[in-house]
Amino acid sequence: MTSRDRTSTYKGTTVTVRWKEIKTTSSSGGVFISSYVLTSMNGKQTEWRQFHTPFHTYDTAAAYALAEAYRFIDLQNP
Repeated sequence: MTSRDRTSTYKGTTVTVRWKEIKTTSSSGGVFISSYVLTSMNGKQTEWRQFHTPFHTYDTAAAYALAEAYRFIDLQNP
């Protein structure tokens, strides 16, 4: 299993998205799952929020986690 991180900033919060490739028993290769963690300007960090929905590409898995992180931030700061 391999994983990668991507970091961005949204409304003053640092968003770190991580995706992992999960090997499957099918011949088509692996699938990807994702998660995110938020870090506020004062350095406080949330727990990792993990999504076990499998995606066929890492881009899709990362985009899903990023969208969920943005939604969470928007709900906290309307």
